[in-house]
Amino acid sequence: MKIKKINVKDYLTKSNLPSSDYVINPYVDFSHGCRYCYASFMKRFTGHKENWGLFVDVKNVIKRLI
Repeated sequence: MKIKKINVKDYLTKSNLPSSDYVINPYVDFSHGCRYCYASFMKRFTGHKENWGLFVDVKNVIKRLI
């Protein structure tokens, strides 16, 4: 299992789900790698060569304090 911390601007992600405008995604992938996961397409945006379910990216929010 490869675990990597990635810096992001926010945990909120714009959603195309009919029930919400935004969703909270603190991680990319999960350790169980469910083959029926609706989000497995996200792997193509990660740059990982590992199979879905063999990596987890933990999002670290970087925000500028005012």
